Amino acid sequence: MAVKWQESYINDKIFCNHYFDSKEAPNIIVTHTPIVSTTVMQPAYVALDQYKVNVFAIDFTGTGKSKGSRGDFSVQSFCNDLDDVVKYIEKHYSDDIHLFGYTGIGGIFAQYYAVGSKKIKTFSQYACARYKDTQSFGIPLPLAKTLLGLMKGITFVKPTAKMSWSPPKYSGYHEELDNGFYEHLTKKYPEAKKAPMKIFMAVFECLLSSKSKLKETVHCPTLVFKTLHDRYFPREYFDTYYEQLSCKKKLVTIDDVHNIYYFKGDVFCKEVVEWIDENKS
Repeated sequence: MAVKWQESYINDKIFCNHYFDSKEAPNIIVTHTPIVSTTVMQPAYVALDQYKVNVFAIDFTGTGKSKGSRGDFSVQSFCNDLDDVVKYIEKHYSDDIHLFGYTGIGGIFAQYYAVGSKKIKTFSQYACARYKDTQSFGIPLPLAKTLLGLMKGITFVKPTAKMSWSPPKYSGYHEELDNGFYEHLTKKYPEAKKAPMKIFMAVFECLLSSKSKLKETVHCPTLVFKTLHDRYFPREYFDTYYEQLSCKKKLVTIDDVHNIYYFKGDVFCKEVVEWIDENKS
């Protein structure tokens, strides 16, 4: 009989919200937008425990409940974290490893890692990134480059600098539900209103750096979620990204708002597990 969710640390530094089914079960690594701990976002992925899978929902080093300085967060650090989690799973479980990039930025960071990894059997992503396409986020490319330069300068002087953020304004289908998510989050976790600047800097580096892995596409079987009423992504953004993928792929359209992953996580989890089952080697 499977045990319940347990909190632990991988390599004594990476916080992991872990669900164990069996050593023979597929292993799913779950990443999320690292402004709060993965335990806060558990309603989005808790439905995975309905299936015969092992789950490793992590906080990147320097964020959430993980150890390390927030000033050390970077593209390289989150890639190193995922390398460490993969090695841990290989050592203690099996090499049947799958990646689920969730809740916005978590999907972008996971995509970046999946491009360069040969250890991931399948990739499922909620949110995606197209190299140098910042206009779709409402930020012209020249301005994005300027912002990245400013963030580099600020964090060079103060690595632990934080910045306030607010989601793009949204009105329309299920607006009360979507807006209410942020109101609830920031009321219960006031620290979420200000996030380490290096997290946002890492997003811009993924999108803009001449060395970014996002110049290439994911190679393993990839499941892409497309939300039709998303405050961050135009519908065409998902379509263009999906069309550029040359791997085995599937597009799942969700007729709802950005934060529906939190309220209807069971829908997303079911699709992820079915995608893993469909691509068993």
